[in-house]
Amino acid sequence: MKTALTDLLYLKVAKPLLIFIICLTVSVLGQNPATPTQPAAPAQPAELKVPAGFKISVFASDVTNARLMAISPDGVLFVARQSKSDVVALPDQDKDGRADKMEIVASSLTRPHSLAFHKGYLYIATNPAILRLKYAQGKIEGTPEKVVDLPVSTTPHWTRTIGFGRDGKLYVSIGSSCNSCEDEDARRTTIMQYNADGSGGRPFARGLRNAIGFDWDPRTGVMWADDMGQDRLGEEKPPDEINRIEDGKHYGWPYFIANNVPNPDLKDAKGSIKAEAAVPPALELQPHSSPIDLTFYKGNKFPAAYRNAMFVALHGSSPTARVEKIGYKVVRVVMQNGRATGVEDFVTGWLKDGQVLGRPAGLITGADGALYISDDNKGFIFRVSYGK
Repeated sequence: MKTALTDLLYLKVAKPLLIFIICLTVSVLGQNPATPTQPAAPAQPAELKVPAGFKISVFASDVTNARLMAISPDGVLFVARQSKSDVVALPDQDKDGRADKMEIVASSLTRPHSLAFHKGYLYIATNPAILRLKYAQGKIEGTPEKVVDLPVSTTPHWTRTIGFGRDGKLYVSIGSSCNSCEDEDARRTTIMQYNADGSGGRPFARGLRNAIGFDWDPRTGVMWADDMGQDRLGEEKPPDEINRIEDGKHYGWPYFIANNVPNPDLKDAKGSIKAEAAVPPALELQPHSSPIDLTFYKGNKFPAAYRNAMFVALHGSSPTARVEKIGYKVVRVVMQNGRATGVEDFVTGWLKDGQVLGRPAGLITGADGALYISDDNKGFIFRVSYGK
């Protein structure tokens, strides 16, 4: 009797419940908890436009958060990947305009942003320090050596950009610690100058809120830099800037914005400079267009009008700064008699119908005479060439 009752309960209650549990388990497991949704589709490059006679192609993909770049003595493109905390090399040994592979050459870095090769070393600008690694016969040797300690940033101005001038000195741009304030650390809001070994540090230029990109005109040796204007003063002010950088000059910030207009957002300032002592922008850019890299084209493959031309990567406005998006392109700066007079579009298409399809960040002339552009939003490296 007990056995019969047990069998009946099994058939009527336990068995259906067990089947339900098994089916539910199979269904859940089939969804693969590790990937609860379908894998994201690979990023697709934007349909970019360049002037007539030029062409643009994808040199490398999956270069996550690619920032600024450098060309090694043997002609290989190196890229700092900020979010991956590393530096990668992208060789193109068969010269077909596509990277053959992506090789990690330095890792476990703190927000690497820019790179420079100088006299047998690869220099890497991280947030807290400049490091260098020996580089010989196409290979990295040894472990990183700290060259310079830098102010640590927990704000958006974490980028550190480096470059070597004709004088062999190491130049480092260091942004402000805030949106609008007087920084106590004298190294902030400057382009600093050091010897190659990190000694002899001094402010070369001051009053630059966040001069991420800088380079030297190959014809004149003059240094130029971009600068980002502050936020929360409205959609149409202050302008972003391009500045002609000279030793010992002050470029106004935080006391002045735009063409030496007193900064209305600076409260309880402890110091100041006179307007006539502040160098106004050489060229004003659209407010909040966010210039990242600035470089001169140093190859000989482009037409004469583009040789030695200054290019700027406009990363694009943020939603908190502007309702209508602007930027998201690479522009050429028009020069007349050594003066910057305006900009013209060079590469466009990262912004289409209000949709962001990428954000240009780094610019560099390759050993092959092409202009390379990093997209830190979609992970592409683009290659701009001329002719066939």
